[in-house]
Amino acid sequence: MTVKKWNREALAEPLFFFAYVVFMVATVLQTTMYTEMRYFPQLFIAMRYFAFIVAAFKVLLDLYGDLKKVNGQREKLMDWFSVVIKYILMSALVVAVSVTADERSLAFLLVILLAARGVQVSKIFRVTLWMQAFLAAFVFLSAAVGFIIDLRFERGGIFNRHALGYWFPSYIMSYYFFVLLLLFWTRKKPMKPTSVALLEGLNLLLYLLTDARLGLMVNTFLIAVEFIRSVEKWRAPLHRLTDRIMAVPVLGKVIQWGWALLPELLCAYLALLFKFPISGLAQKTDYLLSNRIYYAYVGVQKYGIHLLGNNIEWIGYGARTDMSEIEKTYNFVDCAYVYILLYFGVLVFLGMLFAMFWVSARLGRRGEYHKCFLYGIIFVYCFVEPRLLELNMNTFLFLTVPLLTRPSFLRRYLARRKREKLAAASADTGETAAPA
Repeated sequence: MTVKKWNREALAEPLFFFAYVVFMVATVLQTTMYTEMRYFPQLFIAMRYFAFIVAAFKVLLDLYGDLKKVNGQREKLMDWFSVVIKYILMSALVVAVSVTADERSLAFLLVILLAARGVQVSKIFRVTLWMQAFLAAFVFLSAAVGFIIDLRFERGGIFNRHALGYWFPSYIMSYYFFVLLLLFWTRKKPMKPTSVALLEGLNLLLYLLTDARLGLMVNTFLIAVEFIRSVEKWRAPLHRLTDRIMAVPVLGKVIQWGWALLPELLCAYLALLFKFPISGLAQKTDYLLSNRIYYAYVGVQKYGIHLLGNNIEWIGYGARTDMSEIEKTYNFVDCAYVYILLYFGVLVFLGMLFAMFWVSARLGRRGEYHKCFLYGIIFVYCFVEPRLLELNMNTFLFLTVPLLTRPSFLRRYLARRKREKLAAASADTGETAAPA
């Protein structure tokens, strides 16, 4: 029995990483021009489904292991049933949304996240960091030697925007953004100024090749903040200033909870723009964001908002370079919040907002303000890029695993109330039995 238990626990983590790596390789390469080669699209689909099966087996293995640990204890059995019911409800919602929207990505996402239970997030981040670097280099070299097509897009009448092997120039900048976040998150000590400068040099090189201005600005801002932290004589004063500000009774709480509620605040701002679409604020915001607010507003008006989402045929840039033809059919919504609301529906949208708030609040309570900042930048970035629920880019979705895999709030509340009653009863018994 001991050997079987050891084998089951020893097998769990390798199973997850095997499924995760297969899933990531297939999903990342699905955003490249490898999809234009014969048999490769079918191969990537098969790899994703294979990863899904392995991850689902790991989830069942975890549940079986928990059941074996019950040993007749009622509290543990109730916790196990709570987790199983939670899994069933989440799966039912995802299946309903997948059928309505005719999209399977949400199901893949849920199973991979559930399979990550018991695996250290820091280890997942480190594996992802190296994997993303390898895949980016592989795609770039494949395009450089002509094995796959390096699409060039037009701006100002000149085809000077290289996609570098991906479907569109902004893809590589999005991958680079999340790689930077992973790099800054996983480092135990701040980077040296020279290393940070090299990162900005790579950022500028990618900009010269892709002309992705938004990616340049966001990545430069992120690198600039890390550069400030990397200068030793600035680091200690910066930490002291942060601690003093957060220690102010009202101001500290406002900043902490305001940052945690950043996705909700951004959605409220969007609702305001949609309420007054011809206002000066809406026009200026749309201009600054290259018509992203316009397409989001048109999407809401055209498709409407439903509980379980919509079956929408998104038409984006894909592998097309003729901008005049693209503009005739383009309907893609870049704002992740509106995209998720339209495509996956209200229930998934609200669940996502709650999960993001839960992670932010948790980091804030721990005093991990640097990680809070990095996590919040994702919300700002996804205001203009639909990457929030794309696991091939947003690895930080794994931070929601404890929320998804532990017993429900109701179960924990009832268990806590029971413990409090037992403690109170024990105290009363002790007082009664005490000598006069």
